[in-house]
Amino acid sequence: MKLELKNLTKKYGNFTALNNMTITFEPGIYGILGANGAGKSTMMNLLTDNIDRTKGEILFDDNSANGGVDILKLGKDFRKALGYMPQQQGFYEHMTAQTFLYYMAELKVIPKKQAKSEIEKLLAVTNLSEVRHKKLGGFSGGMKQRALLCQALLGDPKVVILDEPTAGLDPKERIRIRNFISSMSRGKIILLATHIVSDIESISDRIMMMKKGKLIGIGTPNELVESVADKVKELPCAPEDLDKIQAQYKVGNVFQRRGETWVRVIGDDLPADGQYVKDHLSLEDVYLYYLGE
Repeated sequence: MKLELKNLTKKYGNFTALNNMTITFEPGIYGILGANGAGKSTMMNLLTDNIDRTKGEILFDDNSANGGVDILKLGKDFRKALGYMPQQQGFYEHMTAQTFLYYMAELKVIPKKQAKSEIEKLLAVTNLSEVRHKKLGGFSGGMKQRALLCQALLGDPKVVILDEPTAGLDPKERIRIRNFISSMSRGKIILLATHIVSDIESISDRIMMMKKGKLIGIGTPNELVESVADKVKELPCAPEDLDKIQAQYKVGNVFQRRGETWVRVIGDDLPADGQYVKDHLSLEDVYLYYLGE
């Protein structure tokens, strides 16, 4: 199974939101890193056919003998294979969580017996079973996120697009949802966009980095972390010098060590003093090096 983007481009007048994106997705979890305006949501909206592309192709190959077929030509056959959780929360707020999921299952033409089994499982794993009869309008933001995730996974989709799936969740819920996404990823293509770098780092097979509408790099978490092995230093800093350091370098963290203030700086041009960080590099360092301003 493959999902292939070829020279995919989206323009709004003179502004290019997505610029000649070319990438092939195979089963696995792809974390998508990028600041606001990087093109993440634009790419997802093109994959779900919510907006029209300016140019390019999106080909889906479900082990067919004919190779990839454009999703616009596949139409409903691709939509049946797709699960989508948007970032924006839009609900029928008068519906209960259970009614909403049965309604979505009906729209997806999922047989009632299958829908019942799936809804029970999804409500349980997202910790919504006890509030299934509560109206969505009374849900907290985090509860709404979990209901959105449930509807995206109805019908056992082969391609799952998750835009900020853990936004608004407390740490315990976030870990629960993160583990569930990882457990159900076998044989699926999962695209996961989030600002919570630790979520991506812990479950992604590969991470793609986007900036100003372009794909600027892709690799496993380990490969990306290793790529900044000589780009991170920690050094002591007098409190009165902190503003100067922050103006000159990308600062990842400010912390106390043995009663002194230390800073963690990332970049190609690093201070002469301080010490290179070797044993606790993270995806946060990768983000700041490649995507931080």
